[in-house]
Amino acid sequence: MEPWVAIDFETANEKRASACSIGLVAFDARGEIEARYSTLLRPHAAVDWFNPRNIGVHGISSLATRAAPTWDEVAGEIVDFIGARPLVAHNMGFDGSVLNGLTDLYGGPLLANKRMCTLRLARRLLAGRVGKMSLDTVFDYYFPGEVFSHHRADADAEACGRIFARMQSDYGFGELERLCPPSNQRRRTST
Repeated sequence: MEPWVAIDFETANEKRASACSIGLVAFDARGEIEARYSTLLRPHAAVDWFNPRNIGVHGISSLATRAAPTWDEVAGEIVDFIGARPLVAHNMGFDGSVLNGLTDLYGGPLLANKRMCTLRLARRLLAGRVGKMSLDTVFDYYFPGEVFSHHRADADAEACGRIFARMQSDYGFGELERLCPPSNQRRRTST
């Protein structure tokens, strides 16, 4: 196995740069959890409103993030935590765009790490065996009967990382790269 970091964001509203929570879980070459990092985030003033729909999904409100750090206050720690390891998310299209949106809004370090997506991999590897490819459904396929706190960034990152460990164990990192070539292309996003 290759070491990696699983990442998950929750957002305050429909704007990608409105991250209000981040969860990161580092996995070693044996697929074991090596370290964790999570924090609530206070969204930037330009995108600092909480859509009731988002609150309904993750339960995070403006009150919860009032004393939380902003992205620019923790970005250095996050970059150090990730290092050069690939980033893995369940729907990297979303989580990657949040990361890009934050970089666009705040400036700062650009993460050029490879990005891989367990959602895209599940669509290739589990077609016909799993209907809905949501994180909780794919997790249940690999770990039947286990539960996690879905839509909590730290729990979602761990669940995604465990799925990726299982996929690596079953298929090998090289095959996963072939099936879902990692991207490190940074696209411009709107806040």
